[in-house]
Amino acid sequence: MSTGVDERHHLDVKTAIETSDVTALRQLLAEVPIRANELIRWGKDCRIATHPLHYVSDMLFDNVLQKGKELALVEALIQAGANVNFQPEGKETPLIGAASLGAEEVGLRLFDAGARPELRGGFGETALHWAALLGEDRLAGRLIPATDLNLKDEKYKSTPLGWAVHGWCNPPAGNHGRQREVVVLLVAAGAKVELDLLGSEEVRTNPAILAVLSARRD
Repeated sequence: MSTGVDERHHLDVKTAIETSDVTALRQLLAEVPIRANELIRWGKDCRIATHPLHYVSDMLFDNVLQKGKELALVEALIQAGANVNFQPEGKETPLIGAASLGAEEVGLRLFDAGARPELRGGFGETALHWAALLGEDRLAGRLIPATDLNLKDEKYKSTPLGWAVHGWCNPPAGNHGRQREVVVLLVAAGAKVELDLLGSEEVRTNPAILAVLSARRD
């Protein structure tokens, strides 16, 4: 039986994102615009605190959001003033989050909205490292001109090219499967093909990778 009360008034930003209720999200943000940048508490004992833009990618990765529903939510947040470069100390930006969680469309929209691809995540990686690992060739293609192609992360000491090769040989969660295309893009853009990479077991035992890398050996 209807109570005559609009249930959207009982939603918060977290729930609106999880249920892909764009109308409710826009209403919540119109009422209190600062909500576009308020961290969402979730996970075990609500220990995780995540920016709403990043949370969209999290929910997409966790299959809470149906693919195709994410962009309208992101658009509502951006229009309400969400900070596309939000970055707590030692954490990742929404762009890095999108790339690492396989949310390629979100990453592309954030990039178009002014997200800075040169910003680095928790262990010194960029969004391009993640796009390369997950084989997100369209996102990688947009990031390549604006990113240091030979930047090595601080944990694995590897460039985006190295991450792409690793993802090609060891498909990660959220994999888009177009690592070969990313490798071709990186090599064509001038990424260094180091001897250590050519001599690695992953490359030596994979003729397809070896052929692409050998075409542009320093």
